[in-house]
Amino acid sequence: MSLLKNSTIVIAGVIVSNLLAYLFHFIAGRMLGPEEYGEFGALMALYLIVALPVASLAFAISKFTAKFNTGNAPGKIALLRKKMQNDVLIFSGVMLFLVILFSKIIANFLNITSAISVTIVGITLVFALLLPVNNGILLGMKKFRVISMNAVIEALARLVLLLVFLYLDYSVNGAVLAYGVAYFVAFLWTFPYLKEVRVTGISVDKIEVKPIYKFIFQVLLVNIIIQSILNVPSLFVKHFYTSEFTGYWTAALNIARISLFITGAITFVMFPEIAGEEAVRAKRKVFQKAAFLVIIASLIMAIIFFAIPQLLINILYGSQYLGAVKILEWMGIAMIFIGLLQVYANYFLAKLK
Repeated sequence: MSLLKNSTIVIAGVIVSNLLAYLFHFIAGRMLGPEEYGEFGALMALYLIVALPVASLAFAISKFTAKFNTGNAPGKIALLRKKMQNDVLIFSGVMLFLVILFSKIIANFLNITSAISVTIVGITLVFALLLPVNNGILLGMKKFRVISMNAVIEALARLVLLLVFLYLDYSVNGAVLAYGVAYFVAFLWTFPYLKEVRVTGISVDKIEVKPIYKFIFQVLLVNIIIQSILNVPSLFVKHFYTSEFTGYWTAALNIARISLFITGAITFVMFPEIAGEEAVRAKRKVFQKAAFLVIIASLIMAIIFFAIPQLLINILYGSQYLGAVKILEWMGIAMIFIGLLQVYANYFLAKLK
């Protein structure tokens, strides 16, 4: 299948899942109001920072799965999955302990009255780290339709859980918890599609994990740069400004992320295509096509954000969020450069040996 065709499959899943994801944010924004939504936005920024290993894990697993899949080695894929899941459970347990330990300090920095919300972020991380192991294997095996469907199920579960938790009056805590439980639902849904890699009787010695962890570290460094650009400002905005202004910032950022969701789908497909190629010229050709598609998509989105920001915010979040208009105009432009950084960074990672 071509890059464009695979990208179309993934983009279709991305469009549906992100329509549901944005419906999640629009409902949360309207029901919580700018002040509580500002708290939620800061907590989500915190989550995205502590969850940086999630993306690193998914890309590393997809890269090595693509290699094993090309070499017709389902046994190694099965062993990779088992090893990574065991290590993820240990790592997530340690991270949860640290989040709980420093929850009061984090809550004070973010000007949040309850440390319980921060603790829920740690619980969410446990669920979130389990999913990329299975998703990374599915991506490396180029099961793009399954990946797309899983994204839709995850987003749908998150939306339903949000409505349930808000109905039960769990407010910000319920919105954060909805994220974590949705990851667990999506994780369970992947199991029927992993039957072919469930091979037993394989020795642990038959797979070398050192290059896998080396690659995870390389991906993590790249993700720290990209995600810090996206999410660290939200933490400082919440610390230095009011919760209401943070709500405006969060609303503008979530709308602007539409650009990255589209360009990210292109990058998502590009990664295993390049990782599975041996010829340098073929890898470069795939990257050039992906970069061209990213530029076109991000430019179109930037023009839309700059031309009709007030209309978008009014429709999606309501008139109480019109303070986000100017923020959205400039964020649309920023997403062009972040999209290009994202596609080049993933090209660099995919071609690493």
